[in-house]
Parts: sequence; structure tokens; C-alpha cells
Amino acid sequence: MGMSNPAVSRLSQTWEKLPSKFKKFYAEFESMMDPSRNHRAYRLTVTKLEPPIIPFMPLLLKDMTFTHEGNKTLIDNMVNFEKMRIIANTIRQVRHCRSQPFNPEICQPNKNHAEVRGYVRKLCVVDNQRALTQLSYRLEPRRT
Repeated sequence: MGMSNPAVSRLSQTWEKLPSKFKKFYAEFESMMDPSRNHRAYRLTVTKLEPPIIPFMPLLLKDMTFTHEGNKTLIDNMVNFEKMRIIANTIRQVRHCRSQPFNPEICQPNKNHAEVRGYVRKLCVVDNQRALTQLSYRLEPRRT
């Protein structure tokens, strides 16, 4: 998701250097994450996957928020079971995603696990948009 961040997407010289197979992979991923029709492509893809799955939590939180905000909890002093059913389905999706333990040996048997773990442990996440933009312009200054 970070690849579509404006600070990253503006790096045209960097994008040009990417091998075409990575550009194609990114385009496929982008189409899967297309928000049209309530993220239909993503939702269909996830239904075909076997757990464990890392769900796109912002979408699940959006579903829960719209369900909660858009539906009354009580109707005529009675519990709105349709609202509760929809919320329960969203929670079931999360539970399904984590219904199996993660086993890295099954997923990527040829990867150097120590190297990957070391990289992830040292990973520095920059979540400040202003800082990201400054880094972006340092890498590729504006063309004049």
C-alpha cells in the first residue's frame, strides 16, 4: 500500500529502473486492491486463500464502522439482529484469517529466515508524510 503513497509514486526515475516483471506484479496488486465496487477484487481474492492470512484491516474496520454507524442497535426497543449478524460476519472473517498458525517453512522454504528476520527487526518505518516527502525530493529533486 505504501507504493501508492505520493512520496513514492512520484519517483519516476526509480520506477523506470524496476524490472518489468516487478512492474507487472505491482500492477496486478494494484488492480486487486482497487477500491471500486467496495473492494470486490480484494474480497474475492481473500475468499480463495487458505489461512493464515494477513487481512487488510482498514477495510474490515471500515465495514464495522459503516455497519455500526449506519444501523440502529435497537429498533422498536428490540435488538437489531441483522446489524449484529453483519458485525459477527466481519469478526468471523478475522477469525478465519488467523485460524491456522503461521509456518514460515511451508511458505518460503528457500528463503534465508535469519536474514529476513534481521531485516524486519531493523526496519525503520517512516509514517510522517512530511518526512517521506522530504526524503522523496532528496532522492529525486523536482524537475524544472
